[in-house]
Amino acid sequence: MMLSVNNFKTFAGKEFTENLRTKKLLALACVFILLALMSVLTARFMVEILTAALSAEEAFAGMVIPDPVWTDSYAQLYSNLTQIGMLAFVMLFMGVILHEKSTGTIDLMLAKGLTPTVFVLSKYAVAGIIALAALYFAVFTTYVYTLLLFDYGGQIGNILIGAVPLGVFMLMMLALTLMWSAIAKSTAISAMLGIVTFFLFIPIEFIPVVGLYSPSRLLGHGLTLSAGGSAENLFVQIIAAIAVSVLALAAAVVVLRRREG
Repeated sequence: MMLSVNNFKTFAGKEFTENLRTKKLLALACVFILLALMSVLTARFMVEILTAALSAEEAFAGMVIPDPVWTDSYAQLYSNLTQIGMLAFVMLFMGVILHEKSTGTIDLMLAKGLTPTVFVLSKYAVAGIIALAALYFAVFTTYVYTLLLFDYGGQIGNILIGAVPLGVFMLMMLALTLMWSAIAKSTAISAMLGIVTFFLFIPIEFIPVVGLYSPSRLLGHGLTLSAGGSAENLFVQIIAAIAVSVLALAAAVVVLRRREG
């Protein structure tokens, strides 16, 4: 057990150093922060943009457009993160295990005593830290920028809690991405499977009863929680996401154990 813990620390340290060297944290943080800035600007100036666009159209004369409010920033943020941000996230980590397979590095590490479980969990832990760091960079950037443009950015406690459901969903998607990276034979296939998996969760929401507890429901709670509201079935949805994550990571370990054998 002690050897496994030491191996985990050593390999996780290697992974973190490698991710810093390849600038994955910087890349994901830049994408997320750019989306955060765009979200606040869109929320703040959308009325002016629409007014200018519609003023030339007689059919829209007299239309009343509501003034923007601070919650619009978070509505835009979570909309952008669950679409553009999530796809960028999957694309960034789609080949983390596949790369080790293609270079033969994984065979060397397994031969030296690194277990598939430690290998997978180390990669998951480091990538998870990067994902959550990028997410909260974006959320905090949105809070500060909203505070500047709207003179109020919400209660910081609620804002931080509001990011939890999306964070849990991202960790689930990371586990699934690692699973496909372990199974797939090419980066293109790994990317396709990761993206398809993401979109397959959406229809589950429309299944009677079961859909209420789908992990994809986590994507719709950010604004509600940020505004101080409550999310229905949140706990069960988080448990469902954790269960999917565990199964995906276990599948990745099984695949690598067969390679080891």
